[in-house]
Amino acid sequence: MKTITASSIFLVGLAAFGTTTTASAEELAIAIHVEPSHPMFKVGERLKESIEEKTDGEFSITLLGTEVGGERDHLEGASYGEYAIALGGSMPMTLYAEEFAAADLPFVYGSSEEAREVYNGETGELLNEQLIANGNMRLVGLSARNPRNLTSNFPVETPEDVQEVRMRVPEIAPWIQIWEEIGALPSPIAWPEVYTSLQTGVIDMQENPVDLIHAGKLYEVQSHINRTEHVYSFFHWLMNEDFYQGLSDENRDIIIGAIDEATSWGNDMVANGQADLYAELEELGMTIVEPDVAAFRSAAEPAIRDIAESYHPAVRDYVLSLVE
Repeated sequence: MKTITASSIFLVGLAAFGTTTTASAEELAIAIHVEPSHPMFKVGERLKESIEEKTDGEFSITLLGTEVGGERDHLEGASYGEYAIALGGSMPMTLYAEEFAAADLPFVYGSSEEAREVYNGETGELLNEQLIANGNMRLVGLSARNPRNLTSNFPVETPEDVQEVRMRVPEIAPWIQIWEEIGALPSPIAWPEVYTSLQTGVIDMQENPVDLIHAGKLYEVQSHINRTEHVYSFFHWLMNEDFYQGLSDENRDIIIGAIDEATSWGNDMVANGQADLYAELEELGMTIVEPDVAAFRSAAEPAIRDIAESYHPAVRDYVLSLVE
């Protein structure tokens, strides 16, 4: 975890959860590891406004960004009580509830709704028990992300088109295993190096959501977007468990309600923006390809079945029910 000074400890402590800084408002800190232009920061801004308005100023929200660290710093800060709420990508599941980290498994789900089921019902309750036991945090909200697609300099329609092709993937072991099963040559490369790696031929393709494809200007070095939509993942909004338990019933309902409203608003924003991004990328010269996703899912199935055995039985059974 990053080193902070005594004065910053004091300031963060004030912003954590409940130190009264004025006669009328308590300061709460929400840590968001993305840049202010990112849709999730805009969700955080809406959440801040909603909580402050609905509590009639009883709470004052401070949004903290990358100036206090990256995703892991923020998660650890929320775990220890430095922040009331923190945003996480896939990392909180990997760190604190690995048996339930199945929602972003490639070529399993056909929609965000199917992937979201991992967080509902019995599995959702068990998942939160692990997050609380291992991280002293509970999941209080999910924000949908755009699905991940392949980019390339040739059309990718079937698994045969990626055989022995060098592909960048994040350093996530199940993802690597699945792409190897399909027949590609996955190579973990840091995101800041992807553009140059494509430009110089170190890799031939990569996979990412359409927003990152656009933001990273990959249209300058890749000609095709192949809509495999192979991963449906989420951002996770996590609340420090001690803070959650210390809230009055009324304030807990207000804050959880504000999170529900802000994430729903954000989901609409992300979904509605996707079509515009595709249109812009086509205008920039990219070709949109509709692959045979069923063929990819079939090729990935042996690896998916193997990976599913490491999940909690409730999650394993759900995953396997989708690939049968």
